[in-house]
Amino acid sequence: MLEMFSDKEYLGYALLIRRDVMDKNKKVQVVVLAGLVLTIIALFLTLYKATFMGKDVSDSIFNAYKDQGKTGYTMLFLVAPLLASIFVLLKKRIPVIIFGLLQCGLWALLTSTFKDQFKGGTVTFEYGAGFYVGLVGALIILVGGIMAIATKAFKE
Repeated sequence: MLEMFSDKEYLGYALLIRRDVMDKNKKVQVVVLAGLVLTIIALFLTLYKATFMGKDVSDSIFNAYKDQGKTGYTMLFLVAPLLASIFVLLKKRIPVIIFGLLQCGLWALLTSTFKDQFKGGTVTFEYGAGFYVGLVGALIILVGGIMAIATKAFKE
């Protein structure tokens, strides 16, 4: 079959295939890195708003830990996205999904913690932009891992 193509045509075809593979890889990497960026932004946005006994309370993840003198704890929310980003740059698909799932689990845990903490008749509670941006970031990382498998990215 290769005899049908001249060397120039074959080289052009091979370059097109290679470019398609590179585009697929770059798309997956950009998606996962976008999830990381959203997670970083979410740390500084308002995580929740609550009204308790007529007093309004709101906080971000970063400010909550900073006020406690535990700013380093904010890194807990960055471990999974950072590792997913490192693995996507190393062109490893499965770890990206695993760390995407871990990050989704962390946001789900955050949800249940706040619901339990603010349970009661005199408390009104709603999630802020930081919660939703962080959740979307976690889901985007997971989608990036799924895209990598579905498109067979990083396979030569």
